[in-house]
Amino acid sequence: MRRDPMSKARCVVAALMLAASGAGASAQSPPPASDAAKDLAGAWEISNADRDRRCAVTFSIDPAPGGFKIELGPECATAFPALKDVVAWALGQKDVLRLIDPRNVAVIEFSEVESGLYEGERTGEGLYFLQTQAAVKVETRTPEQLFGDWNILREMDQPLCALTLSDAREGDGYKVLVKPGCDPSIASFGLTTWQLDRGQLVLTGRNGSWRFAESDATIWERVPLSTDPLLLMKP
Repeated sequence: MRRDPMSKARCVVAALMLAASGAGASAQSPPPASDAAKDLAGAWEISNADRDRRCAVTFSIDPAPGGFKIELGPECATAFPALKDVVAWALGQKDVLRLIDPRNVAVIEFSEVESGLYEGERTGEGLYFLQTQAAVKVETRTPEQLFGDWNILREMDQPLCALTLSDAREGDGYKVLVKPGCDPSIASFGLTTWQLDRGQLVLTGRNGSWRFAESDATIWERVPLSTDPLLLMKP
């Protein structure tokens, strides 16, 4: 029995179209999200070191060009103008978190410095911090919880100064009582007052102020974080 040449041609065309359709679908299918990416899905906050500029960010593992979808709060473009170009997020080498523009260029990259806290930097703009909104909303410390004796240390075994965060009011804060024998690097700063500001502990002296963020109930670390940390710790 002879086969209709036109029928055979139609079958070939249909097969080619089906193969092309399958190849296209396969090419467009994004790779599955890694466990590290899944752990980052949710609500976060980007802030500067002083936390006077902040914006809400939501990471999704739904696919987007170059990575995954990201939602930026309406305040982000004003707080951090560079973020207006961000269209997606992705993980780079060593799970560095990249906020990318339409050309797949990183606007900023964040590296994890401790569990749930990421740090990034843009030239001329200083440090950016990224932390979960759940962490931001933890119960804020009250001054009464911090009254008492503290030590300033360069490292855990290198005490530099002993002081008291007193309950005596001084302007908008409280007096700092510095005990004798402080290291010159601390004594020369001339600490006079302390206060809580947006969840951070601020020590003020003749030469400016230092900000500390809580690491746990008895240890606060100076921010922005550095390779030469200054700690404030309960004895």
